[in-house]
Amino acid sequence: MTDTPVVNAHHHIGNENEEKDRTFEWNETVDSVIEAMDENGVDATILQPLGGDNDKSVAETHDQIYEASQEHEGRIFGTAAVNPHLGTEFVHEEITRCVQELDFKYVKLHTLAWGVDPTTDIAYDVFDACVENDVPVMVHTGPHGMPFSVPGMYMPVAEDYPELDIVFAHMGGAYTLAQEAIFMAERYDNIYLDTTLVLNMYLKRAMEAVGADRIMMAAEHSSNIPVALTKVDCIGATEEQKAKILGGTAVDFYDLDVAKQSFEDQIAADD
Repeated sequence: MTDTPVVNAHHHIGNENEEKDRTFEWNETVDSVIEAMDENGVDATILQPLGGDNDKSVAETHDQIYEASQEHEGRIFGTAAVNPHLGTEFVHEEITRCVQELDFKYVKLHTLAWGVDPTTDIAYDVFDACVENDVPVMVHTGPHGMPFSVPGMYMPVAEDYPELDIVFAHMGGAYTLAQEAIFMAERYDNIYLDTTLVLNMYLKRAMEAVGADRIMMAAEHSSNIPVALTKVDCIGATEEQKAKILGGTAVDFYDLDVAKQSFEDQIAADD
């Protein structure tokens, strides 16, 4: 596909002890994620808890993701996702543990699942913890979760935290807010975009407006991986731009040491 590693930069997995997530009612195993990666030529995936992991038991999911990252070194990386309603102390302690002890690469603020206004003090607890631990924050954006998921809500955040890189998950969503997300990324250099849910024409606009080095391919669920990869092929990107969106940007942005796979050899072995 490309000499640059292919990285799925946003993928959810719930607590392995739960049959379904308590908010979105789906889940999948690490084995199913690895299987989908192998089937679609994805070298690495960054896993994060589902939004239904909204109490302190999320620490169990963080530990399970860490164990997967050790079992599949260079292929699985971790993300912390801590509901800020759980309090300032727990937010700071768990994010710090995930970054400093588990080597997680960023923090997720799920405004939809947790009902969090990104301009409030409890959201700022998350941003403060990210700055203290020198990691980016990913925020849920899109029409599902309004008004807290509107990209424009992050104008004060981007200005209050110029040192904090902010990733807009879903790039504003399938249609309604995608253009606003692109406008925000044009205005603020510390805003990045991921490709989950966004329509192809807006992905193309984003590439032309802010550049491939601020866009990251992401699937969110294993069944979406083929679509996520195909979208990058449908926007008129050069090979260099494709390589960045498919993984180069994520590798540089999150400082990933990815184990590049030889899928041809693997397919031959399976045959």
